[in-house]
Amino acid sequence: MAEKKLLGEMLIENGLITEEQLTKALEEQRKSGHFLGRILVDLGYVSEKDLKRVLSIQAGVEMIDLKNTVIDQKAIQVFPSALAKAYEAIPVKFENNVLTLAVGDTLSLNIQDDITFVLGYKTKMVLADSDDIKEAIETYYGKEMETIDDLIKWLSQDVEEMEELESVASQGEYATITSLEEIASLPPVVKLFDLILLQTVRDNASDVHLEPFEDDFRVRYRVDGVLYDMVHPPKGLAFALFCRFKIMAGMDIAERRLPQDGRIELSIMGRAVDLRVNTVPTVFGECLAIRVLDRGKTIFELENLGLSQQDMEVVNNLIKKPNGIILATGPTGCGKTTTLYALLRKINTPDVKVITTEDPVEYMLEGAVQVPIREHIGLTFAKCLRSILRQDPDVILVGEVRDFETAQMAIQSSLTGHLVLSTLHTNDAPTTIVRLADMKVETFLLASTIEGVIAQRLVRVLCPRCKQEYRPEPAELLQIGLTPEKAEGMKFYKPVGCPFCRGGYKGRVGMFEILIPQPPFWEAVLTGRSLGEIREVAVKECGMKTLLDDGLEKINLGITSIEEVAREVHGY
Repeated sequence: MAEKKLLGEMLIENGLITEEQLTKALEEQRKSGHFLGRILVDLGYVSEKDLKRVLSIQAGVEMIDLKNTVIDQKAIQVFPSALAKAYEAIPVKFENNVLTLAVGDTLSLNIQDDITFVLGYKTKMVLADSDDIKEAIETYYGKEMETIDDLIKWLSQDVEEMEELESVASQGEYATITSLEEIASLPPVVKLFDLILLQTVRDNASDVHLEPFEDDFRVRYRVDGVLYDMVHPPKGLAFALFCRFKIMAGMDIAERRLPQDGRIELSIMGRAVDLRVNTVPTVFGECLAIRVLDRGKTIFELENLGLSQQDMEVVNNLIKKPNGIILATGPTGCGKTTTLYALLRKINTPDVKVITTEDPVEYMLEGAVQVPIREHIGLTFAKCLRSILRQDPDVILVGEVRDFETAQMAIQSSLTGHLVLSTLHTNDAPTTIVRLADMKVETFLLASTIEGVIAQRLVRVLCPRCKQEYRPEPAELLQIGLTPEKAEGMKFYKPVGCPFCRGGYKGRVGMFEILIPQPPFWEAVLTGRSLGEIREVAVKECGMKTLLDDGLEKINLGITSIEEVAREVHGY
């Protein structure tokens, strides 16, 4: 089978760009991480139309001129407007139970399987001009953007099935397992389940929450650290949706009085997605939370995390240590695991043996031996560490230091010539050492093994297309500990909002505080000085740059805003 040609190679062959232009575009891609085709268009090296033509040849997909194509009205009727607007796809024809859909770029070809699953019949994809597709959507479906709520109305058209859902939902805890399994498999439930996951992955959400109340049921999701309303399903559909999630996660659908944990592995929009599902009983029924781990989009590169040049040098020196402990710390969801995996990617070479032990294993790292913790059968972090040491590792990742036993094993591992990476839940870097001392770990052991502590937070990134420079009011400056005098010479930007972002922000980046403990720091810990004094020693004697300092740098560089930094380091 012939190898698929690279986009750059095909554009040169067609005489659309030069070798020099391709080199410049590839350099820009390495810096920004954006798609090569988009960079070539933005730099003015190739037109959108020519790029799309070459992409269609590369993907082996037909390209059509939508303006000169007659659109089948039957196709419009079977394809709901919310899907058309959500995925910017226009149905072209529907015959022999196959729906032909026109999409604007080759990346959208990944949605073919998902749409096939939702609609229940086969789909064929063709490429067309994006502007022509938008115009056609407005013509055939109207300008107003529909939400997933509109899809629920579309799903609820089958009155018989909806009545069955309401009937089983009204039975509450008296519903039988058979009836629960049946309603969880009804087409409207399966389709809503899939649509929620499609929107979750499409919007890069990290969590989904299904929450019951007395007179309402809401589904919310978290994007870039902020919760947004997604949908409010009717009672019957909501109850069945719970059953669907629990069955897919391998949980007991009959048990609604005790908390449960489960896991779902799916491929959505062509991306491998791991869902960690948790339920807790509430006054009005079970509350379900889903943590979304999108393995397809996670790129563990140190350069992409938001470390300053100075911090990059410190971290690169840390991972060259032959032994010792490196800790990542911060609240839940602040990106600790991502940081540790970025470090592992730097270390993980063919001559280094890496073993990780996590609860659960969140991401796959090629070349590393990864061991999941199973506390219900007695496989704890401490017990796992003892066995791992017999495997002759060079580098060990311990998911979390939860107790004295795990801390002791991590210290012993580092004292016997291993580099140990782990996480801890504390507010800042100096507090991490105090927390370990509170676990009754001897200070002299900590001083012998702790090489560095990386504290972090995640802040939203200002959209580069619409951010606006401005001068903040004195009260706003006080939120980040600045006076108008101190803020002189600094630049400040605020979110505006545009079609390419969500409220003026797009993506998140880390704020970091890296502590490399020195003798004066250990002396302050050993003599039992207050946390404030210990932090002061860390700044003055160890050269630690605080989270706030890093946040101020990112504000000045136009990466984030005052409100984002203030939210993460308020009162720091």
